Amino acid sequence: MPESYFGNLIQAIFTVTGAGLILTNPVEFGAGLIRNAIESHNAEAINKRNEEWESNPIIFQFKDAGVNCVAVGSSPQFKVYDVDFGWGKPESVRSGLNNRFDGMVYLYPGKSGGMSIDVEISLGGNAMAKLVEDKEFLMEI
Repeated sequence: MPESYFGNLIQAIFTVTGAGLILTNPVEFGAGLIRNAIESHNAEAINKRNEEWESNPIIFQFKDAGVNCVAVGSSPQFKVYDVDFGWGKPESVRSGLNNRFDGMVYLYPGKSGGMSIDVEISLGGNAMAKLVEDKEFLMEI
């Protein structure tokens, strides 16, 4: 953004792959797709998206991406547990009701610090029931 810009800019960035590739590759595969999408979202990409939006302005919501979409939101650079509005630092952090749909994931730097991550995920009842029964998912590291 130009030095004279004042305000916030939020743009959704996307990467696409097949479910089979996610299931048959190590977790690093999916993380790499997300990392590449983030790293390619540079000043040139931001300016291009701004020009596209100015020629066809729409208000995008993550749920508009489709039923097979998994969306990841938040910023690892926003130190959510350091914020104090006068009541003390937060005990936990949640995203609120914005863009809440089946498959929405928010990642925050973990409260315990270091390289920890707090994960908030929105799942429908059927998906949550399957997740609760998944022994590998529930396994502690």
